[in-house]
Amino acid sequence: MQYPIPQFIEEEAKIIAFLTFRQFFWLVGAGIVCIVWYNIFPFWLFIGTSLATAILVAAIAFIKIDNASLLKVLFHFLNFSLGEKNYTWKKKESTYPFKIQKTRQLTPIETPQQAAQMQPSKLSNVKKMIETKR
Repeated sequence: MQYPIPQFIEEEAKIIAFLTFRQFFWLVGAGIVCIVWYNIFPFWLFIGTSLATAILVAAIAFIKIDNASLLKVLFHFLNFSLGEKNYTWKKKESTYPFKIQKTRQLTPIETPQQAAQMQPSKLSNVKKMIETKR
């Protein structure tokens, strides 16, 4: 017997129009907070705080970064910033970033006589043997 496998289980269901359950209740909560502020603050302060609250809650409800809500990203940022750091690798400190190696000075061959005085290399001997077939 085969059973149907649910599809798109990572996507939240839309409850009201294009809003998910979580988004809807974020917006309802912000509306309740704005109503409370209307009764507490004078009108000019109510407008400023309500506008700031609406922008903040709309960002939390609708913005997703790498398929994670903005609130989750902010909590991860705070946890990383304020939490302990465990460094498992530390570079050895050195005074100079690389090791200096002394190279020997090469002298160029200036005359054909000096070139003739030098012994031929083994590779040139093998080349000569192959060409003369000895």
